[in-house]
Amino acid sequence: MTTGVTTRGLNPVITRRLATFLPGPVLVALGAAAAGAWLLKTVPWMEPDIFIAGAARLAGWVSGAAAERAPDGWTLAFAGQPLLVTAACSATDFFLMTAALLGWHGARRVDRPALLPVAAAAALVMAVPVTLAVNALRLVAVAHAHRWVIPRLPPAYDAFLHQLTGVAVFLPALIALNLLLEYHGRSRTAPRH
Repeated sequence: MTTGVTTRGLNPVITRRLATFLPGPVLVALGAAAAGAWLLKTVPWMEPDIFIAGAARLAGWVSGAAAERAPDGWTLAFAGQPLLVTAACSATDFFLMTAALLGWHGARRVDRPALLPVAAAAALVMAVPVTLAVNALRLVAVAHAHRWVIPRLPPAYDAFLHQLTGVAVFLPALIALNLLLEYHGRSRTAPRH
């Protein structure tokens, strides 16, 4: 029985990469993201006490704005307009993406399959400070966008510009983290001459 798929005409680089593909990094990345999602669902204080409060306090410390607890989350007292940091601002999705990315790169550096769960656990732990730092940067960027840019445009664009500011911080942060990990991995595994 033939499937009709042949290796003739395929890019040899892609064929070689697929032939050397190991499922370990994929499983660790998925496992780290799944474990992070499970933790967020089963540990109810994790989102408000770590991700919301941590990012708000760090953003307040970096910007010099006072961070105070509010009924719906935390308030950052920026000049002109206070910023309310709620569960929607917690960056838990970014945390899961960061854990998966760190798990992927960690598993690529592990030489024994028995250490793959350690790579997943380390990815979860390291994803927390990375997420807090990037989210604090995003909160400061959103506060300044609300002060300088968003009021100068029609009110219909407010929500879109708020989201766009988040994307403008989170996406480059993921790309930069990936590039940093790729560069670090190459420099450690490159042959010495």
